[in-house]
Amino acid sequence: MEELKFKSTGTDAAYLGNANIFFTILYALSIFQHDWREDKLGSQGFLEKALEWFRQMFAGGQLHLASRKEARKALNAIIQKILYYIAIFADESDIQMLLNSGVVTKKPRKRTRKSVKHVPAPGNSTLRSQRSHL
Repeated sequence: MEELKFKSTGTDAAYLGNANIFFTILYALSIFQHDWREDKLGSQGFLEKALEWFRQMFAGGQLHLASRKEARKALNAIIQKILYYIAIFADESDIQMLLNSGVVTKKPRKRTRKSVKHVPAPGNSTLRSQRSHL
């Protein structure tokens, strides 16, 4: 399973644009139309309200700075939960649509170290201990 990641970095304006693209694509996906778990992931109305909350806090400017940060954090948590679900249950065509949107990427896997650590040969320490006894 490839882990999917939402492009959440950048300014609030860029984030809002990415979120708008994400939800537009999401609503068109086969998994959203046929196999959506509203009880776990929220209905389309719920998702629209979360996006609208961020949009309103963004429009409020400096007046709603703390609320905007909270709204962005909450929206990002919702999006990541959705992407986790999609990575497990969606068809490849749905995943490809999200990747083609430019706002979702595959998270690179951590590379595991496959090199062998060199350990000093035990024979050298034996020779030293024998010489010290002489």
